[in-house]
Amino acid sequence: MSLVGCKEKKLSPEELQPFVGKWRLDAVEPAKDVKRWEIVPPKNAYLFEIRYDGVILDANGLPACCAPKYLKSGKKVFLIEPKEALMQNPQCALVSCLACDTWNMDVQGDTLIVSYCEGSGRNRFVKM
Repeated sequence: MSLVGCKEKKLSPEELQPFVGKWRLDAVEPAKDVKRWEIVPPKNAYLFEIRYDGVILDANGLPACCAPKYLKSGKKVFLIEPKEALMQNPQCALVSCLACDTWNMDVQGDTLIVSYCEGSGRNRFVKM
């Protein structure tokens, strides 16, 4: 018996392009069953960047702590493979990661919605 068509679809570097750039947290939806966005004041918002190769960088341009291994959009998955050397982020030594391996992402224009784990809430970001 063969399982034709069960292979995971891959997100190409070209399909990743809408996600590339710097993003600022705009609002949070605390849980999946709560359908209400809570606005995050700009002074409390964190920033991150998605590099051309999918690598997640923090506001200082260093690799983000607890970053995912995969980015997923719809049914397509992108394996994050750095295309150039990454500096060490000293902050990561202070963090205990319980992060999800995959970030589920949906981009619409200059708005990015990210959910990190099944059943968790979502974050809404605006492109900078």
